[in-house]
Amino acid sequence: SAEFLVRTYGKHMFSCKLVCEDKKKLICGIDIESGNPPEEPRNVSCVQHGMDGHPVCTWERGRLTYIHTTYVIQ
Repeated sequence: SAEFLVRTYGKHMFSCKLVCEDKKKLICGIDIESGNPPEEPRNVSCVQHGMDGHPVCTWERGRLTYIHTTYVIQ
């Protein structure tokens, strides 16, 4: 096992390779995303035009997360 300190935001790839003579063989790997947890959205606003229109919503996401973040309105 090994421990790595991740000091920067974003996506990082770690791999484990076997070196035998002059050949390298990939044994395993993992992609890790590091960043800030998302904040609760602020100033949520939804507008629907007419009875059959689709609502259009906007909001302020807060600070940059540096990771893929999906927001769902319920």
